Formats: sequence, C-alpha cells, structure tokens
Amino acid sequence: MTYDDADSGGSDQEEEINEPEDPNADTYKPNLQFKSYAALFNNLTKEKKVATMWPIITCMISYDSTRAITVTKKDDREFWIRMYNLETYEKTFNEQVGGQPNSFIRCKEVEQNYQGNKYAFVYIDDGKFRLRVMGKEERSPETVQKEEFDINKALGINDYTMPIQGFADPFCTCSFITDDRIFVQLFYNYELIHYHFIYDHSTRKIEG
Repeated sequence: MTYDDADSGGSDQEEEINEPEDPNADTYKPNLQFKSYAALFNNLTKEKKVATMWPIITCMISYDSTRAITVTKKDDREFWIRMYNLETYEKTFNEQVGGQPNSFIRCKEVEQNYQGNKYAFVYIDDGKFRLRVMGKEERSPETVQKEEFDINKALGINDYTMPIQGFADPFCTCSFITDDRIFVQLFYNYELIHYHFIYDHSTRKIEG
C-alpha cells in the first residue's frame, strides 16, 4: 500500500498495488496419499461453551483428563476455585476464597500432583499468606479453615505485604514434589526477602 501526499492537505487514501506473482515462490499442495484418510481428521476435538458467573483468572486441565479447574474472581474480596467434569461439563467443586468484609484477595492458579488427583494453591488475604491442599471432593467451610496452612504464622512474618493493584498475582507460588510434599516460595515485600520452604501436608509442618 502507498499513501499519496501530493494532494496538499487532503485526506490520504490507500492505493492498492498489484504485485506480480513470484514464479519461484514455494507452493504446497495436499498430499494425495492421505486423501482416503481425510475423514480420520474430522471431529478430533469436542467443544462446548460453559458459562461462568465471574471472569476466569486461570484454567487448567487435570493430568487424569477428568476435570477443568478454574480460578474465578468476583471482586477484590472474593475469589472462587471451581472444577468442571470434562465428560458432563457439570460443576463438581466449588470453594470460596475470602468473601469477608475485610478480605483483600489475590489468587492466581491451582497446582496438581503427578496423577492429577490432588491439588494445591496459595493466596494472599490482606497481607496474610495461606496454602490450601485439596482433592476432588467439596469440603465444608469448617474443614477448609481447619486444614488451611497459615504461612505467616509458620514463618513469623507480619501482614504488611501489599500485592499489586489490578493483578491477581499473590507474590507466592507452590508446586508438588510428591503427593504430600509441596515446594512453596513467596516474596515478603515489606522487608524485600524471598522465602522458600517445603511443606509436608501429611504432618501439616514445614520440613525444610
């Protein structure tokens, strides 16, 4: 395309240029030996739209190919972890993060073990770092509160850490080492310190 600037102040108009075809350009044609097998490549994937109540922050597929796991955000005070069955597309798991008047939540993603049947995520609630480990079954709020790991208390740090406004990143991540041992790292920005440790879910303690 070219622009004509010789019209002295008039509006520029696009002018199409028909360039000659390059006789030496590579051309690719379908391989005829696959013609008889064309039907094998049809409908290889299934697609279905599933409406969510709030925006999705992240979504992942479990390693056992049975669940889609999402982190959704209602507002700055309330996030939700939800699972959907990949066969029926029905919601099978629902867990609230925050939701209290004084909550200020940042939560980004859910991690999974090698088998894809155990999950963990970290979040920050107004400077308080927390770790949750769960399976595919829903839990009562009382069970969630009982099993949740208080990282601030374990490390002896205050709740002055402030996440970045407009981002879901909680300044903390985790990753499974084994089914029970989870590597956790966080940035304590009040003192500009990185913490790294291994949490053992079977004992509910930091082991190193």
